[in-house]
Amino acid sequence: MKEDYKKLFDSLKEEKQEELKVNSRVLMIDSLNTFMRAFAVIQHTNRNLTPIGGLTGFLRSMGSVINIVRPTRVILVFDGKGSSTNKRYIYPEYKANRGIRRITNWDHYESQEEESESITNQLVRLIEYLRCLPVDILSIDKVEADDVIGYLTSIVDGDITIMSSDRDYLQLVSEKVTVYSPTKKILYNEGRVLSEYGVHPNNFLLQKMLLGDSGDNVPGVIGLGPKTLLKEFPALAKSTEMTLEEVLQVCEDGNKKIHDSIINFKSQIKINKLLMDLRSPNIPDEDAQVIKNVILEPYKQFNSQEFLRLYEEDDLGASIKDPRTWLHNHFFNLSKYN
Repeated sequence: MKEDYKKLFDSLKEEKQEELKVNSRVLMIDSLNTFMRAFAVIQHTNRNLTPIGGLTGFLRSMGSVINIVRPTRVILVFDGKGSSTNKRYIYPEYKANRGIRRITNWDHYESQEEESESITNQLVRLIEYLRCLPVDILSIDKVEADDVIGYLTSIVDGDITIMSSDRDYLQLVSEKVTVYSPTKKILYNEGRVLSEYGVHPNNFLLQKMLLGDSGDNVPGVIGLGPKTLLKEFPALAKSTEMTLEEVLQVCEDGNKKIHDSIINFKSQIKINKLLMDLRSPNIPDEDAQVIKNVILEPYKQFNSQEFLRLYEEDDLGASIKDPRTWLHNHFFNLSKYN
């Protein structure tokens, strides 16, 4: 057994001494991230040559992480309609680079429109499958999935595992929160984040604020890279949270060119915090109440027969080995916790 999971399973043994509750061990899945990763990598088609890779890849990834985490509850969070809207009010160039599109697989699609239609069709169908399972589905208009998950970690009392390949979630890692990377097959705890990135999770956000994020079109300090950052601010490796004010004070006392660059970039760094902070996400009150209601009222219905009917109708074949057993082994227990 991998050492990364030993502590997880040890805690499960301890929990057997007590009655497990629905929120004792919560798995939260960054669902669009998971789907798009599957869509890009898995090029399966059914016998009618209809692409099904995003659909089947998502289901198998979900099953795989359930095997690892053994959750008492699964919450699937999707980006809401117009999810970047609120952040573009703060910074209009946010994710502006996402408008550049390309076809993922020329073997299946002859145009971007055809591929986009397949993405939509598979996502819509995926939701039909998921509604057959005792899992919660969350999507808030104008709010990104990572902000919803960030808020969830602040209101759920039990242990939490987040599944995503997005490194932004590493700022949430704590004694009660771990992040599972499906691409690396790694479960990130505080020690793993520190050893891989040289930064404690409590300071991961500050690192991102300074370095920016090219994937989201968020600029960082020019001339500043991860190695220079850690050399100039070694306190980022400590568990004590370092503030932007402390960083700026170091720069005021210093005389290096990079210090001046950071000071001159102060306004953008503060904007970056508003865009990147998952510990204190900007969730409107009415949306926060919707999220709280989901926590209070878990979805318990388990319609395995309807799932199998959809599976047969879509001719998914051997995409999942013995789907009836797969359903029982992965989801039956989720409907039992109170």
